[in-house]
Amino acid sequence: MSRVSAKSARRSLAVGVAVAAVLFTVATGFTGSGSVGAAPSAVEAVDGAASAVAPAERLRPPWTANFPMQTTPRCDILDNFGDPRSGGRTHAGTDILATRGQEVYAMADGTLTYQAFAGGSGGASLSGNLWRLDAATGGTYYVYAHLDAFAPGLSVGSTVFAGQVIGWVGDTGNAGPGNYHLHFEIHPNGGGAVNPLPLLTVPPTCRVY
Repeated sequence: MSRVSAKSARRSLAVGVAVAAVLFTVATGFTGSGSVGAAPSAVEAVDGAASAVAPAERLRPPWTANFPMQTTPRCDILDNFGDPRSGGRTHAGTDILATRGQEVYAMADGTLTYQAFAGGSGGASLSGNLWRLDAATGGTYYVYAHLDAFAPGLSVGSTVFAGQVIGWVGDTGNAGPGNYHLHFEIHPNGGGAVNPLPLLTVPPTCRVY
């Protein structure tokens, strides 16, 4: 063997030994101090990585940004803001036709500031189960009505993050039995309701009527 090839062989051997030592240390926890610790399991390693992520991020569901609900299996949007309603009212939001139980999402980081219950008096007889969500900044608030149910663990004063499930589509209030849809309102800067449709990012799977 030539002097050059012998030197290359020794260098390769040294590199191999160094790599093996690193792998041994990672696998066993041996640090050279005379004690060997148990190597973290795959589950522990995953949990350790996840713990570095904020809890809210770990819980974040699949969500189409800037849209208030799950888009499957049905998403038919009625462009009906301002339509006349009984008692001289006008429709203050837009209705998104869906199936019972589709997820409803917080549109922004903020606080749930009002809750109405199906069967309640006053406006609840119209809205059914309802949330009002006030954005953390800017003063805008959002209204979600006719919910089938509220997400567990949430109440007035709860802080939520954009994309968090806050309830499920239903037909409570005056929606009509089986007329499953989300009534959705946007109140910019805390003022009167405006047509939500131009302010939403409508997913391609949804149809507008």
